[in-house]
Amino acid sequence: MARFSTRAIEFHSSFVWNFDWIRQGLEFARRHDMTSLILHRNDIVDMVVYPGKLFGASERAQNIFERYRDIYPELYKYTPTRRSGPYQRRDYLRRVIDLAGRYGIDVWFQNKELSFPDILLELNPQLVKDGTLCPNDPFWWDFVDTKYTELFQDFPEVAGIITAPGTGESRLAISSNRCTCEACMKSTPQSWYRNLIMAMHAPIRAAGRELVVRDFVFEKKTQTELAETIADLPEDIIVSLKNTPHDYYPTFPDNPRIGDVGNHRQWVEFDTMGQYFGWGIGPAIIIDDYRKRMATALRHGVEGVILRTDWESLDGHSCFHTPNRLNLHAAAALAVDESVTDRAIHREWLTETGMTMLGANDLDVDAAADWSARLFGRSWDIVAKSLFVNDCVFSDSSNYPVSLDHAWWLAEKKNSLKDWDPSKENALEITEPNLRAILADKDEAVRLVELQPLLARKRPAALTEAAHTDLVGRMETFRLYVAGWRAAVQACIFTKFLLDRPDDDDAFAQEVRSRVGGAFDLLRTLAEEMKAYALATDQHFAAYNMLGWERLLTLHDDLAGRLSKMPQTSKRPAIVE
Repeated sequence: MARFSTRAIEFHSSFVWNFDWIRQGLEFARRHDMTSLILHRNDIVDMVVYPGKLFGASERAQNIFERYRDIYPELYKYTPTRRSGPYQRRDYLRRVIDLAGRYGIDVWFQNKELSFPDILLELNPQLVKDGTLCPNDPFWWDFVDTKYTELFQDFPEVAGIITAPGTGESRLAISSNRCTCEACMKSTPQSWYRNLIMAMHAPIRAAGRELVVRDFVFEKKTQTELAETIADLPEDIIVSLKNTPHDYYPTFPDNPRIGDVGNHRQWVEFDTMGQYFGWGIGPAIIIDDYRKRMATALRHGVEGVILRTDWESLDGHSCFHTPNRLNLHAAAALAVDESVTDRAIHREWLTETGMTMLGANDLDVDAAADWSARLFGRSWDIVAKSLFVNDCVFSDSSNYPVSLDHAWWLAEKKNSLKDWDPSKENALEITEPNLRAILADKDEAVRLVELQPLLARKRPAALTEAAHTDLVGRMETFRLYVAGWRAAVQACIFTKFLLDRPDDDDAFAQEVRSRVGGAFDLLRTLAEEMKAYALATDQHFAAYNMLGWERLLTLHDDLAGRLSKMPQTSKRPAIVE
């Protein structure tokens, strides 16, 4: 018997609308005993629902074409570019659902509410008050009811809706509300969440389907407000929680809300692509993390797991494009059997992706799997010591920061670790011991990544030459990426120290002054190396997104500009020309 009763693979962004990738995902789900396919777009429901009622469709209309028959002139008058899009996407998704049904796989739609098409604002000008959208206008609750009623008339087979009401990434949310009307002044976040969720729940329940509410939030305050709402919701509503609070940061503690959702069923979400741990361009194989966090989830009564394969802000890239696909194999296997071995996971990845030779014997395939396990065995250590600074998120979704303020905003405000782990209150403290430890981490990351080509050099007998060549090439990209991180963090740390402690003149301060120029030079040198590498190679586009030489130059200019403005004294000679 599987450990988790619901085991879902999740597609975001462009892959939702790419039938070849949907087919590949369904094939993976079928082979790996998964139960569900989740299709995520913030506006996925709005992309397949007009709604007809808003344009005058008869209440007797029971599907999109009957509604379209009533309203096509109005659609063309008010929103011609949306006229045919919803019914074309509706037919596409119905085919996806039909194909999934052949494999016994449920399909779920996942979004972020409130979401709506622009034309609503023209048809309902009362929704804008003093130039700001009002989330508490009663129109919204009727709109939500209509939207989901029509959705399930066209998609009665959809298993349910998964929604995140607490994130500011939706088009309209109470967590980012700027309206100051009387209704908004009297409203609480808890009452708004309840109004929205219950407006969704009624038509979804009437269709005999299920509603899942995600606790995706950006701060502890919002998580608490949403949790207080969830506690009083109908018990048939499922709660889905990211495995770590706020987002998928492997250095963060477990989400404290796991096991604390009242009498609701629970699902827990995991990332396999690596939005915050290298996109697979910097491979980060986190099998041990999955083992630990899934065991914790089970102890807290979790019954379902969701495995995210891509990221909605990065069209055209997923774990299927990189060695991080190993994470998907690992998480899928561990969701069924906690005793699966690392060798079995690596072996399955190599054989299923065609990286081993046809007819290779079992001993040689096992040897290739062991080689793969060694090659990627320190990959997470390398990424953790590169992108993270004393466990804090220093990256812009794995990209280099573009300024000193950007780096600290990412680490201390947007992705605050100390919000969830008080012991990290001084994780970025500008003291000599702390800074030396941070710099040592970056040096160690570079030392480890430079060993990767040596580990990759000797090809196992069962591995194809093409697969070996590909992996060796990826190690060079990995090396450049990590080198960029050491240079970026060094330059930021040195600049921060000099700005915060301008009058220090001890041995460490003198050392920093002597090294900062070299750190700036290294940023420029690596930027040029990355630019030349892009011109000389032809990898998946995401490799060059990640080797962000323009980001490094932008960071260089910001840091150098700051130091050039410091007053020059006998203790503070000019540092940057």
